[in-house]
Amino acid sequence: MIRSQNLNNAFFSSANDGSLEEILETIGFQNQVATMDQTHSSEIVFADSNISYKCDGIYTNKIKLPLVVKTADCVPLLMESSKGVSATHAGWRGLEKSIFEKSLDIHEISSLKISIGPHARKCCYEVGVEFLKTFNNSINKVNDKYYLDLTRNIKQFAFENNINLEDTNVCTICNKEYFSYRKNKTNERQFSFIWI
Repeated sequence: MIRSQNLNNAFFSSANDGSLEEILETIGFQNQVATMDQTHSSEIVFADSNISYKCDGIYTNKIKLPLVVKTADCVPLLMESSKGVSATHAGWRGLEKSIFEKSLDIHEISSLKISIGPHARKCCYEVGVEFLKTFNNSINKVNDKYYLDLTRNIKQFAFENNINLEDTNVCTICNKEYFSYRKNKTNERQFSFIWI
């Protein structure tokens, strides 16, 4: 697991860390966790108990209630501010629907810290030319192929607003220690955790 150096209680798992239940036992929470039934939406909800919420972003100010986001190639985005913590599943569909901007609304920007977990990176995340329409400033063209940088706008926002941001810099496609749907159509996922 990768432990966040930026956030107080946050981890990103790899393919080697086991099931959700095994990881929860390792970090000392068993089944006390708020999860998401993720649908690539921009829906963000408040979590106050250890159930599964139908959304792609959850936040809480409750102590010792870990929030979990499941990802393979999408971005696990963990955030912390004076208002609480949040976990966001940010794929290209969610980013297109402004899930990052919506997740900022639940935080206090001057105290915000962000951690970006393992996801498909611009080195490997090949997309079609149609992505230029929506993600023009986040596309790299190499040898007539287009590669999407999912976190370019997030990093730009953090830089412009002097927000403390860390990035694991792990690509799930080219790193063999991570699950990637793009790599082999797996149904397996990494888990990212944050709690107060």
